[in-house]
Amino acid sequence: MNRLSQIFGAAIIIAIAVVFIVQFRPSTGPVQSAGNTCAVEVRGSCISSIDFNASKNLLAMRSPDENRLRAMGYRRLTAEGLYERWLLNEDAKRLGITVSDDELTSELVAGRVHVSLPADKIRQVGYALSLREDLTRYLDVRNRQTKKFDNKQYEKQIRNITKMSPTDFRDYQRKELIAARMRELIRARVRVGENEAFEQFSREKSTRTLAYVRFDRRFYSDLIVDTSEKAIQAWADNNKEELDKAWEGRKAQYQPECRVARVLAVEVKPEEAEQGPEAGKAAAKARIEGAVQRLKKGESFADVARSASDDPSAARGGELGCVAKGRLSKPVEDKLFEMKAGDVSDLIETEEGFHVIKLEQIAKDAEAEKIGRQETARDLYIAHESERLAAEAAKQVLAAAAGGKSLEDALAAYMAQLTPAKAKEKEGAAAPGAKASGGAAAAKQDGNKDAGAKEGGEAGEARVPYTIATHPNRPTVETSLPFNVSGSPIADARDSTEAARIAFQLDKPGDLPKDVVALANGYAVIQLKEKTSASQEQWDKDREFYTSAMRAAKQNDALIGYVRRLKSTIGSEVKYDQNLLKESKPAEDGSGEPPLPLEDEGE
Repeated sequence: MNRLSQIFGAAIIIAIAVVFIVQFRPSTGPVQSAGNTCAVEVRGSCISSIDFNASKNLLAMRSPDENRLRAMGYRRLTAEGLYERWLLNEDAKRLGITVSDDELTSELVAGRVHVSLPADKIRQVGYALSLREDLTRYLDVRNRQTKKFDNKQYEKQIRNITKMSPTDFRDYQRKELIAARMRELIRARVRVGENEAFEQFSREKSTRTLAYVRFDRRFYSDLIVDTSEKAIQAWADNNKEELDKAWEGRKAQYQPECRVARVLAVEVKPEEAEQGPEAGKAAAKARIEGAVQRLKKGESFADVARSASDDPSAARGGELGCVAKGRLSKPVEDKLFEMKAGDVSDLIETEEGFHVIKLEQIAKDAEAEKIGRQETARDLYIAHESERLAAEAAKQVLAAAAGGKSLEDALAAYMAQLTPAKAKEKEGAAAPGAKASGGAAAAKQDGNKDAGAKEGGEAGEARVPYTIATHPNRPTVETSLPFNVSGSPIADARDSTEAARIAFQLDKPGDLPKDVVALANGYAVIQLKEKTSASQEQWDKDREFYTSAMRAAKQNDALIGYVRRLKSTIGSEVKYDQNLLKESKPAEDGSGEPPLPLEDEGE
C-alpha cells in the first residue's frame, strides 16, 4: 500500500509540473508594455527595464518604507545587481553551467524566487532588505485551503509584484538561478582548514596589555619650548625658505588690515548650565564682572586674562595676534572693528558666555605684513621645536628602559632633569577648560583647551599656573586595556593598529620595541605588560561557530574578487539608464511610492 501511495504521489507531482510548464508557453499571459528600454547595457547586450522593475519590486517587497529605500539608493543597487547577474551568466556559458526546466520548475513551484545584488553589498544590504543570504524571496503560491501549489495564486503573485507574464518571469528567473548557481560554485571553492581557523582564532582571542608613556607636543609647547624673541628669530633666520612659503599661504589673513587684540573670555560651565540657561549665564557674568573689577583696580589686561580667562589665548595673556575679519565670532568681531587703538570694550555676550577685548594696535599694509610674518614664524617654530623635544624625550626614555631601568624609573629620571623655559615661567600658563572665542585663537593654540591648574570658582579669581607637575598632558606611565592584534590600545596613535602590531611581536612582559610609536600629538614609548593566549578549552567550545563564520567571510571575499575580475575582463563597458536610477520623490503625504502588496513568505 505504501509503495502504491508513493507511485500516485510521484504521478501527481509530475502532473503539476507538466501543467505548470505548459501554462508558461509564450502564448500565455499579458503582452509586455511597449515602453521596454535598456536599464543596463553591457558590451551591446541589453538588460531590460522590465527585468529592472521586477528586481526592484522583489527587493523592496519586504521594505515598504520608501524613504529608507531611497536613502539606500536601492535603484542603483538593483541595476548593479543585474549587471553582475549578466557577468555571471556570461561566465556560466563559458563553463557550460545551465539550469534545466525541471530545476527551474522545482524552484518556482516551491515559491522560491531569486534576485541579485552587488557582491560587495550582499551581506549589508541583503540584511537591511530582509533577504535571505542566498538572495531568495518566498512567494505564497499555495492554495489557502489545500496548502498545495496553486497556479492561479502563483500568476496573481508574479503579476502583482513583478508586472511580468508567467513566461517572461520564467525566463527572468532562469537567469537569476544561473547567477545563484555561479555564486554557489564560487563559494564552494573556499576551504577553511582547522589549523588555519585555529591560527586566526588564536590571533583574535589572544590579548596583550601595554604600559606606555605619551610625550605630548602640547606639554612642550606650553612649558618647555623657549619662546623668546631671540629663539624665534634664530629659527626664522635658519628656515627662511619654509617661512616664506608658509607666509604666502597666510598673508591673506593679515592684509590689507589686521587688528592686534587681547581677549578675556568667561564661558558658561556645564554644571552651571544644568541649573538652566539663565542661571548659567548669570554665573558666567558674575565671574567676568569680577575680572573686570581687577582691571579697574589697575591690573594689566594680560595678567587678568592669563589667570581668569577661559580662552586658550590665556597662556599668552589673552593675546589673539593680529586678527582680520572673519576669524572671530561675530559679536566679538563686530565690536573689535568699531574700536580705536587702546580701547577696552564693555561686556560682549556670545552663545558661549561673555568676552571683554582690548584693541592694542591697528596694523595696515607693511606693518600688517611685519606682524603676520612674526606670528607665522612663532607658530612654525613652536610646532617644530615641540615636535623635536617630544621625539627626543621618547627616545631618551626608551633607551633608558632598554638599558635595564623600569619604565617608571626611566621616566622619573627624565622628568627630574627637565626644566621649564624662562619665557614660560614669566608668562604663566593658560586657563583651564578653555575654548577660543574665534577660529584664529583656537588654531594658534593647537587645540590646547586645558590650560590651568584648577578651576577658578569665584568671580574673576586668579588661578595657579600649570607647572611641569600639574600640566594635564605631562608624561606619565599609563596602562592600556587588554586588546587583540587588530585593537587600538593607544587611541591617538597615528596608525591606529601600529601599537597592537608591535605589541604582538614582543615575546614576554617587560620587553620593549626598538622604536617609539607616533601619536597625533607626539610620541609614545610602549612596553609589554601582560600576555594571554587563547585556550584550547575556548577553541573546543567555539570551533564550529568560528570556523563557519570564517568560512562565510572568506566565501564573501572570494565572490567579490571573482566578480571584480569578471568586470575587468568581460564587462568593463557598462552603461546605465540614468532616468531609471533616479530615486522617486516622496509624495505630499510623505508616503513615497504606493506600497507593494505583501504576502506571507513560505517556509
